[in-house]
Amino acid sequence: MDGASKHGVEGSTSSTPKFSDSAHVESPDRFPEVAEDCSDDEIDTLASSFFDDDGKSMEPSVDDFPPPLASGVVLDQRYGTSAKSLSALICKAGSPFIQELLTCLKTTEYSEEPWKRANNGCIERVVSYMKAATKIIKAVKASESHTCRRLDDRGFILDISCSTPDVPYGSNFMVKLQFCILAGQDLPSQEKTCRLQVSWTLHFLHSTMMKGMIENGARAGIKETYELYREVLSRYAKPIYEGPPGRELVPEAKREEETPLSDWELVKGYFGKLHVLMAILSLTAVFLHIGFASPKASATLIRWGFDLPDSLSEFLFSAIVVLQVEKVVKMVHQFLQARYWQSGDHGVKAQGDGWLMTVTLIEGENLSPTEECSFSNPYAVFTCSGKRRTSSVKLRTLNPRWREVFEFDATEDPPSTMDVEVFDYDGPFSDAESLGHAEINFLKQSPEDLADFWISLSGKCARTHGSRLHLRVFLTNTKQSDALPEYLERVQKEGIKVVKRSAQKNGSFQKLFALPAEEFLINDFACAIKKKILIQGRLFLSPRMLGFYSNLFGIKTKFQFIWEDIDDIVETPVAINPCIVMFLRKGRGLDARNGMRGIDAHGRAKFYFCSFVKPVTAFRTITALWKNRKLSLEQQLELCANVEAEDQTCTDSQRSADDADTFTGMEEANMVNVCAFDIPLTMDSAMSLFEKGRLEEVVAEKMGYINFVSTPWERLEGQNNVQRRQVSYHLNRQISQFGSKVSCIQQKTMLDNMKLYILDEVLTLHDVPFGDHFQVQVRRDIETTSINPPKSSVKAYVGVSWHKNTEFKKKITKNVQDHMAKEIREAMNVSVKEVKALVKDMRNSANGS
Repeated sequence: MDGASKHGVEGSTSSTPKFSDSAHVESPDRFPEVAEDCSDDEIDTLASSFFDDDGKSMEPSVDDFPPPLASGVVLDQRYGTSAKSLSALICKAGSPFIQELLTCLKTTEYSEEPWKRANNGCIERVVSYMKAATKIIKAVKASESHTCRRLDDRGFILDISCSTPDVPYGSNFMVKLQFCILAGQDLPSQEKTCRLQVSWTLHFLHSTMMKGMIENGARAGIKETYELYREVLSRYAKPIYEGPPGRELVPEAKREEETPLSDWELVKGYFGKLHVLMAILSLTAVFLHIGFASPKASATLIRWGFDLPDSLSEFLFSAIVVLQVEKVVKMVHQFLQARYWQSGDHGVKAQGDGWLMTVTLIEGENLSPTEECSFSNPYAVFTCSGKRRTSSVKLRTLNPRWREVFEFDATEDPPSTMDVEVFDYDGPFSDAESLGHAEINFLKQSPEDLADFWISLSGKCARTHGSRLHLRVFLTNTKQSDALPEYLERVQKEGIKVVKRSAQKNGSFQKLFALPAEEFLINDFACAIKKKILIQGRLFLSPRMLGFYSNLFGIKTKFQFIWEDIDDIVETPVAINPCIVMFLRKGRGLDARNGMRGIDAHGRAKFYFCSFVKPVTAFRTITALWKNRKLSLEQQLELCANVEAEDQTCTDSQRSADDADTFTGMEEANMVNVCAFDIPLTMDSAMSLFEKGRLEEVVAEKMGYINFVSTPWERLEGQNNVQRRQVSYHLNRQISQFGSKVSCIQQKTMLDNMKLYILDEVLTLHDVPFGDHFQVQVRRDIETTSINPPKSSVKAYVGVSWHKNTEFKKKITKNVQDHMAKEIREAMNVSVKEVKALVKDMRNSANGS
């Protein structure tokens, strides 16, 4: 469930200020604009006037602000505006920022009351609005209580309590948010700054066993809402980012480049060491001694100009001079070699037309020293699409400054990743020692993020020292053309049928996985990932990546990895539920662990995908894209077209299905109450129908379920009252003329009163027309209304979640709802008869004994 107010963004949890433990600062001038003799009607005008920026510089906020709330910080960002101006954007009536945010969130019926004085001296107001409907929750009324308990020259504190009683279990909890706006130091350009920190927590009004589910839903909702909040706020207040420690805080757009060091400064910094000075002094003393000494007659072993030491002191002094000179000679040799390699690939211009990548290596910080000494001679190597670019060597430093630009030759397709590794230079024939490495994934970072960023290095010592690089990466398409429409037009003239994805569906796909605009959807399949239980969702394929998304019972699962990360793909020959097993290269896929089945003996992460409507087509398409990932975009599309053309079960009407609807997994079903009736059983007896055993098998046989297989119930982690299992069976020809296979995920939840069971089901129909377009969701509420005589009420709700649109949508939905209503009634009647027969047999056995 959402649980968020109209405010929101995902923020960093790092760099939080040190707050004191006090809830607020009791200061007589917290609201200096509000005089004691003002009426309540004047409070709004006075409070609003304080939000107006008077142009004065504020003192930096001291550490007397409250700590973040318990559930964590969702926004922690500095802005290039005054604290008063930012508070006006958030708190002032009629703020244009709030109006645009409401539009983006599709919030309606927004109403805010004037600020009023409270008994505790704070000012308060009430805000109400209608939250937009989501895929699983209808539009609901929300009300917020705003309390401004600090409003002075050093900062603002705004507390928000949000109540949404109409959402499921909404009467049991309340969302609380805390907005802290702290005044910051002025920039060197006299520009004012402030810091906004938003934290949240859940306040439970009543005890409930659904606490874990409520917290997960609220956390996901607030995170999504605050991502949009930060995006909209950045249009009204300029974000400011912190540079390396010890440097001033400056806007990213105004960071100035430092002047590169001259050759003389390089020589001075490199050779300005004590041992170099000692070697020079020693050599000078030797040469002076030779110049002033008189020639000596040859004696002992002096022959051919070889003068050996005549005493132990001469021997020791000679050894010291030789060692010092040797060390200086090595330094000179290394310096000359590094200067010979100084240019590296800096300034080499890219060639060709297509996707051109430019990398600016600005500087490094806290690089790890080598084992032999307390410094290193670092240089960086960039590898992308099989091409390498090497920087110059920076001598004897752990904080190098390069300011070099590298261009990669244009490629037909955009790159997926770029590897960055920093080495220590120790000569052209020595093995380079790695100081750290990193990978830049162009599918996970937006062009705005890549325009100026610090990337942390991984490695044996890099993480310990906090090593990182400052980079600017720009990826541009010099052709300025889209290959997809051109290809579709060409191949359709040749008679090859390719399904064109709509712009809306491609846009939804890109937004779902936060992908750049050049990444588009090739194909998608309804399937499930196999962990302890099946998680039903949808698999998406694009030229550079594979992604999975699911929203099962309000719990979202989303992960992705690129084709280059896959080491092997295997299809398991299981008759009932064939699986596609993907093995990732060792060390890859760690950020997709929420979908990982485990790790094999070779250290490779493995992923199980099953319950495909058309497993053969899915396997062939996936393997074709993976094996041919280095082909051009047109060749990849042609492979997929050939696979679909050979699939004779896919009709033209299915190929041309309108895919304007977004694909959001479990979120789209509109649950309808299809039937309600009473049964002469208690809740526990009725739920025995869904326990693995003889009774379940008998009912399944009488219902016409063939090859019925069910797994044991498993409790969800952290939710003792929630259990899940998997069920699969085939429908006989009397029920479905296609003899369809059904794979099902069941989840049962017992509420606090121990009298109500909720049984949720997600059913996927295989081998039926349009089977990959939808899933069926069923919910049964079974509640005991009487114990003597035993009686329970059953309410059944059915919904159909659509992944793709079709002209038969209404007809299929009506057919499914009618069939499921009839099947639920029949199943309950059969279970009642079987339970009574079982009880009768047990009684007869007891009487006979």
